Amino acid sequence: MNLRESMLCITFSRDVHWIGDVFRKRHPMAHKLTLQLLNETFTINKLPQFAEIPSILSNGEMCFISRTDEELSIVCPDFMAPNNVQQELGWRCLKVEGTVKLQEVGVLASILQPLSEAGVPVFTVSTFNTDYVFVMDEHLVNVVHALQKAGHQFHKEE
Repeated sequence: MNLRESMLCITFSRDVHWIGDVFRKRHPMAHKLTLQLLNETFTINKLPQFAEIPSILSNGEMCFISRTDEELSIVCPDFMAPNNVQQELGWRCLKVEGTVKLQEVGVLASILQPLSEAGVPVFTVSTFNTDYVFVMDEHLVNVVHALQKAGHQFHKEE
């Protein structure tokens, strides 16, 4: 299969497993990562685009704030979640240990591919230093199993 045919197959294919097979043949799990499971449970919040950022978010706890031309998204520990907004509760956070260089290729893919194959929905955030993968608490056992099977290690937050 040439490159053009491969791209057409990927473009028209809705089968994530087939795409995963292509990825694995070209990039055989180059990344064996140590992931830290954070203790907190997080909430993913959606606010109107021009909403004010709640002041509690400036108290030094880990949170992620992103404003687009459509919304203000906030990921924060449950106890900091704003009231009366659209939100998803019960997310756990896996932090990639160490610093991930911005030019490094395949780090998230090495985590997301096994989770996709296990049928686990994810929400990701990247910072200048590293990547964070959020998974629903109810999937945590499957997450750990899938990622350990893929060669990743876990370190629980102290």
